[in-house]
Amino acid sequence: MSYLTLFYIFFKVGLFTIGGGLASLSLIQDYIVNSGYIKPEEFYDIVAVAQSAPGPIGANMAAYIGFNFLGIPGAALAVFAIVLAPFIIIAILAYTLKRVNDNKYVIAAFSGFRPAAIGLIMSVTYMLLKDSVLEIGSGFSIDSDLALRIVLCIATVILSLKFRIHPLFCIIGGGVIGGLLL
Repeated sequence: MSYLTLFYIFFKVGLFTIGGGLASLSLIQDYIVNSGYIKPEEFYDIVAVAQSAPGPIGANMAAYIGFNFLGIPGAALAVFAIVLAPFIIIAILAYTLKRVNDNKYVIAAFSGFRPAAIGLIMSVTYMLLKDSVLEIGSGFSIDSDLALRIVLCIATVILSLKFRIHPLFCIIGGGVIGGLLL
């Protein structure tokens, strides 16, 4: 992968992501996995690492992928590319919205952005469940590995939502349990 390709991919991700880092996952998957740069299994590993590291998941994934292909300069370029478009857009919006924030069309547009962003996050959730927990793509059958993955997934949801356990500890715990039992 060239520096120009890396910049172009992550600039597009930053430009078209609405809804935060989780919403960027489907675009990153489309541009990186579906283009054949990495395998789907590698993508899910990168998601796990990027989610557990401090900072925004989109920037973490950009850094990881950039470093994987082009070293430290690639990581820096990918992070710069993914934040450049949002930086420009936010600067323009901040300047413009001060003047039009009472406009009914602006209000209507923002009320449409929210459900679209949630839909993108839900599609990523489905994709991650399908390929990482349920492994539907490889033929669906209930076995002890599947049961353990489902239990780990449900336990993580409960630990993070009810008990507010930090995601890093949930991921480390899942990795330890998976390493010992799967």
